[in-house]
Amino acid sequence: MKITNLKKMLAILTVSTLITACGTGAATPTTPNAPTTPAADEGFLYVAQQLVGTIDPAQIKDETEVLTAINLYDPLFYPDVANDSMAPVPFVAESYTVDDSATVYTIKIRKDITFQSGNKLKAADVVYTMERMLAINKGNAWLWSGVLASAKATDDYTVVFTLKNPYAPFVSTLTQLFIVDSELLKANKAAGDFGDNGDYGLAYIAEHAAGSGPYKLVKWDRQSYLDFEAFEGYWKGWKDNQIKKAQMLTITEEATVKTLLVSGEADMIHQWLAVSAYQELKSTGGVVVAEDPSAKLQYFPMNMQKAPTDDINVRQAIAYAIDYATALQDILGNSVAAAGAVPVVVPGASENVKPVTRDLEKAKAALAASKYAGKEVKVSFMYLGENAQQRQFAQLVAANLSEIGITVEQMPVSWAQVTEAATKPETTANLTVISDSLKYPHVDSHTYGIYHSSAKGSYRSMSWLVDAEVDEALTNARKAATEEEQMALYKKSQELVTAKFPAVYLANPTHYLAYRDYVKGYNYTGLMGYDLAFYGLTIQK
Repeated sequence: MKITNLKKMLAILTVSTLITACGTGAATPTTPNAPTTPAADEGFLYVAQQLVGTIDPAQIKDETEVLTAINLYDPLFYPDVANDSMAPVPFVAESYTVDDSATVYTIKIRKDITFQSGNKLKAADVVYTMERMLAINKGNAWLWSGVLASAKATDDYTVVFTLKNPYAPFVSTLTQLFIVDSELLKANKAAGDFGDNGDYGLAYIAEHAAGSGPYKLVKWDRQSYLDFEAFEGYWKGWKDNQIKKAQMLTITEEATVKTLLVSGEADMIHQWLAVSAYQELKSTGGVVVAEDPSAKLQYFPMNMQKAPTDDINVRQAIAYAIDYATALQDILGNSVAAAGAVPVVVPGASENVKPVTRDLEKAKAALAASKYAGKEVKVSFMYLGENAQQRQFAQLVAANLSEIGITVEQMPVSWAQVTEAATKPETTANLTVISDSLKYPHVDSHTYGIYHSSAKGSYRSMSWLVDAEVDEALTNARKAATEEEQMALYKKSQELVTAKFPAVYLANPTHYLAYRDYVKGYNYTGLMGYDLAFYGLTIQK
């Protein structure tokens, strides 16, 4: 792909869509500006669906942000991609042991890793990274908040994590601990709220990378793109045909994304097009469409703290009114019906939780039993307005609910508006379209990570469920001494949650991703963003 040609392509496509929009009276799609100062004339172009909000690994929360972390930084553990497994294996870590109490983890780290600054990566950096995560208390900090008693570097290459109690998914969560260069951040700290650590490097890392990952950050245009180039000192080394320069460009208009891939201007495009678009691309010469079973949940969380979905009967009515068959076959295509919050491919999914099916008689009876019976019932439905698939969901839900007398207020928004709305129950819609990938390789991700009361305020937890019995089951699952006890409690929590109808659980969708046939090495791991590690790809033309 030539980025200079891309500028011309985007200019042509923008004019084309403007003409089309004016001719039909449709709204003009939003397409970001093309790069004006590309990293190089030649490079790998990945087209993403949304803008990056942060490149700070202590604050990342969604797919495009994880993409930046996995390319700029190294995690302590990594999914076992070589064996097509999500199981965590040492990465920056070299080996580890756990004591008999299952609360003390002694981790040896590699001695051959150098940060992009030239500083050696040592145990002190791992400790600083964890302490920084917990102090800032954003992004994935909830994974360790209230769990960790201490983190200590006992020598230059040994870290000891002591937990307050046994914590079943601890090693799995360390796939989300991306190690930062403590010396670099300390040298660039500003005044802040964290005592001797100042601002913990927040201002600096908002604009610069501070990692040891395979790529350096060349430029970040917050409204359009990020440019990466190879870190030649990367500890894993480089082979012929690996990607040395890459760009992630955000384009929201589906037709533009498809045209860029078909023309060969883009090398790989994101997973969020309508299924029909991937079916069309499968018949295009020179294009590969990867299809994989996913550890992903497509669902509509229902706000349990806002009328009328504060009434379980209304939530049941909505759940029974949805035409799941149409959603799975015509909108999502080739997907598995969701059985609660945990994707069916994830070990620990409860066999006792079954998919909900459409039953209009049950839906009407539930609505009649609600405290809103005989009143006008109206619900707000939030979705990504520029996503074709989510627009189809909005149309389907509006039609389905009208059959039982519920009016739908459609709220097309941007992803930034979704994440902002998720912070308070007052701003969260009655229903929101959410697609949620497994965050770390453990059933805890889609149980505790969504429904424990400490998880509220995230886009994953827009149901605003707060329940002492659910909290107790999830807390005890994390502490359980044996895997058998853990799984029994995780399954119990799923059964408790689904009985409350906190969401419309739609599907575990097939994961689609399209790229040019000269791109080799793509491997879907099941963990959010990990399949977009450019280092694992090669170009073979």
